[in-house]
Amino acid sequence: MAQMPQGSRRSTRDGGAGRRIAWAAGVSALTGAAAVGAAAATLGGVALARRAVTPTAVPENPLEVLEVTRDGAKRRSKNSGGGSQRALGTIRLRGVDADLPGQFSLLFDGTAGHARIGEVLKHRGDVTLRELVSVERGDLQPGARARITGWWYTEPEELGYRTEHITYPTELGEAEAWIISPRRRRKHRWAVHVHGRGALPAETLRGVSSLARSGVTSLVISYRNDPGAPSGEGGRYGVGFSESRDVDAAIAEALRRGAERATLVGWSMGGTACLVAATRGTHRGVIDGLILDSPAVDWDALLRYHAAAASAPDAIARLGVSLLTRGWVRGGEAGGLPIGELHPETFARALDVPVLIHASRGDTYVPSTGAERLAALRPDLVHLRLHPTAEHVRIWNVDRERWERATRTFARALPHPPWRG
Repeated sequence: MAQMPQGSRRSTRDGGAGRRIAWAAGVSALTGAAAVGAAAATLGGVALARRAVTPTAVPENPLEVLEVTRDGAKRRSKNSGGGSQRALGTIRLRGVDADLPGQFSLLFDGTAGHARIGEVLKHRGDVTLRELVSVERGDLQPGARARITGWWYTEPEELGYRTEHITYPTELGEAEAWIISPRRRRKHRWAVHVHGRGALPAETLRGVSSLARSGVTSLVISYRNDPGAPSGEGGRYGVGFSESRDVDAAIAEALRRGAERATLVGWSMGGTACLVAATRGTHRGVIDGLILDSPAVDWDALLRYHAAAASAPDAIARLGVSLLTRGWVRGGEAGGLPIGELHPETFARALDVPVLIHASRGDTYVPSTGAERLAALRPDLVHLRLHPTAEHVRIWNVDRERWERATRTFARALPHPPWRG
């Protein structure tokens, strides 16, 4: 923490009057500095709290497309699709994340355009040459602004399974969802897929095939504050706690459609929502297991981490947590968010079903420490796959084969009826 400015020193040779003036001046300066510091800390705490619960209106597009070459390249993109496929050409990008290893979606023209990009071919300075695997929609041209996302699929029909577009009732109103049915269905087995903070349901589509190949019907949901879903309390997130009630409502929808057991699949903040639903939700008795990718398991530590990343004192993080907990900064719960309950120790005490966690020590958005702590507390239930370098919710993109194999193996092994410790 920076030192407060000090008042100028006055010579004590001025006599008693001089010393009194100097003391008064020093107190005044220190009081003013302290007031400024307190105000800054308060503003910092408020800003941190608001940022944690406020949906982003317009996603950033930090990349610039410099060159697009459609050359029908003879190379085959090793990571795309269900195996290798011929790359369409190459793309030259400049900006943040352009050189991330793996396979990704590239969204451009807002989200109107969608391309798939493969491996990095060359990187120099801030310019990266990558495989261009396909352009699914839009006119990809030099000069376009774009962003990389781990989604890969943007529509459920791209998976090749029968898809039904539905709505399901939540406590706030109707929310949109997709039912994706496997070719050989295991009767009464469903999975509910829950995306992360600031993402869309398409984020979860990467995980559907592993469940479908295990015979599980998937319900991919939107939840409060999503397009196609009602607004939450004040239009704010509930850091997974409020959203867990939408997960519970989705389980109820699956039960109405014939499910007898449900596996929850959560990404990032969606992982928090799944943990809350599994440990205190109305329908926790039919949940047979959790599959989590880059889950936010410890929200107090997460907010402190982001404060430190912004070079803010820990006191600001503590204040931000307090403001959200007391409801003085409004989140998705009218009376305040129970952030103190969203940590590994609380989840570990209440968990009673198997959990598979994909996490990464290279995650710079949600550190893996919370997931590691949960796994250490409940080694009887939690299986942790820890990747060394992948970024947040991008483990699938750099390690697809192992991610899908571990997920299939876990899903197929879940007992029926659901095991309760």
